[in-house]
Amino acid sequence: MNPYARHIFICTGSFCDPRGLAEVLYARLPRLLGPLGHYEHPCRVKRGTTPCLGVCAGGPIVVVYPEGIWYHHVDEAVLERIVNEHLRQNRPVEEHIFHRMRS
Repeated sequence: MNPYARHIFICTGSFCDPRGLAEVLYARLPRLLGPLGHYEHPCRVKRGTTPCLGVCAGGPIVVVYPEGIWYHHVDEAVLERIVNEHLRQNRPVEEHIFHRMRS
């Protein structure tokens, strides 16, 4: 597998995301990521879903690693900001962060 710089996870659990918005967000990621999502890109962002991140509220929940930054109530506009500001410009979207794994 080619290396990647970051990994973005979206929780698709029914408690976290009872309206099923996470699948829509996941489907939008390839277009939003553009070249960052390409397998050969040196700063590639790998994407994935998980059935549970253990939060079970405030979703959809999105986590970006290796920073370990957890976002809450992510909708399409917030996801676009995460991609543009956090993943492209290295500026986390502070007002949507509810947890950081590292300082």
